[in-house]
Amino acid sequence: MLLVSIAITFAFSIFAGNNTFSFTNFMLYVIYGIVIGGSISLSGVLSHFIVNKLNMQLEPVKVYVILLISVFMFITVDVFVINTLWYRFVYQINFEQLYSSSGIIVTSLITIFIGLIIFFIILSKIYMQKFVDAQKETQKANAEADLAKFETLKAQINPHFLFNSLNALSTLIHVDTKKADEFISKLSGIYRYVLNHQDADLVAVGRELDFAQDFADLQAIRFSNNFTLEMEKFIGGENTMIVPLSLQLLLENVFKHNIISQHKKVHISIAFEGNYLVVSNNKTMTKEVKTSHGVGLSNIMNRYAVVCDEQCIIEDTKDKFTVKLPLIDVV
Repeated sequence: MLLVSIAITFAFSIFAGNNTFSFTNFMLYVIYGIVIGGSISLSGVLSHFIVNKLNMQLEPVKVYVILLISVFMFITVDVFVINTLWYRFVYQINFEQLYSSSGIIVTSLITIFIGLIIFFIILSKIYMQKFVDAQKETQKANAEADLAKFETLKAQINPHFLFNSLNALSTLIHVDTKKADEFISKLSGIYRYVLNHQDADLVAVGRELDFAQDFADLQAIRFSNNFTLEMEKFIGGENTMIVPLSLQLLLENVFKHNIISQHKKVHISIAFEGNYLVVSNNKTMTKEVKTSHGVGLSNIMNRYAVVCDEQCIIEDTKDKFTVKLPLIDVV
């Protein structure tokens, strides 16, 4: 700003017809450039005050308009005051004659215009950097909130699974101790999978399908094989993912909300449809579920909302219930 002001001062002198060079005139040009440039640069203090005082993130347009008006008024008043004092006390021009000359007025207007252009270029850079920083802070805060939400949702799975498994085991102990022993053996293997994958954001589809089969085998002991599970073979690779333990939760919902007996068998299907893994089952007479821990479907849908933009699809008809889980390709 100072260098430009000095250059402008020399240019004005040449345009005014003053081609004589002297050290005194040179120093006057330099001093004037420093004074006018330094005073204009003080508008930066004003702009920083406004930016820090107002909320740029919530009202960016309003803040920018206030900045434009404030800086324009400041520079305009500043240039006319500096020019008035400079020409009055340095060049001994009377106040009455000062603005009767169009040259001084034109000089002031050009100085204001150039000063505004330079300042607004700098201001725009500062403003945009401030705005970008604010956006980054917002995104970081949202990401941290989503991560905390995801961790909370994942923490719900383990107690939910353990609660249902212990309920099933307590029933088997009184009915069939041999099946109870088999149930405990399979439960230990399944629980090892839960412990290994409950902290993961995503898991390979193939691994989750293997776990779903083991979980179904465990439930077959509980329900005396009064349900069937048809599982389509997955032909994709390790980079295709889903939310971990989601199939277990869906299978639990089937067992929780349907009456399963020799006369009312449930048929479960796990297949692939486009970019979705589809879990569906026929509906028998619905159980009256007295206790619900608010996990199940809401847990799966909320966790998917954190890790990807695709949504789970739920189709509930009179005879069939279907949930479609998006497949996530990880590069």
